[in-house]
Amino acid sequence: MIRTLAAFALAVATGAALAQEMKPGLWEIVTTMQMQGMQLPGGKFNHCYSAKDIAAGKQYSGDDAGKCVISNLKSGGGNVSYDIACDAEGGKMTGSVKGTVAPTAYAFEQKLRMTPDQGMGDMHSTIKGRRLGDCK
Repeated sequence: MIRTLAAFALAVATGAALAQEMKPGLWEIVTTMQMQGMQLPGGKFNHCYSAKDIAAGKQYSGDDAGKCVISNLKSGGGNVSYDIACDAEGGKMTGSVKGTVAPTAYAFEQKLRMTPDQGMGDMHSTIKGRRLGDCK
């Protein structure tokens, strides 16, 4: 179940964490996760965002757009925050994301809670991205 939560948080955070101020291109994304005071395996991967992706809002919806609903989105002055609710394996995940964004870098904190809890408590993630260059 921990692997499922980690993969889910990574997929949601990756697409949702970026703001419209971001510059299209190849982005390196690094995540860390904690649950019940334990450090969980994070991840590091690259994702290419085209200008068309950004114009269509894919930076907010992520790859699991049908499973998540974003609300209370606020973006401006280099800051982004929103609430998120997602259907997850065996329940629902709800939480919030807040952070800073610039054309070539961003940093976010994400807090999620699974309902029913299943004894896991809150999950806290950090997501950092940096633009590597143009997509190949």
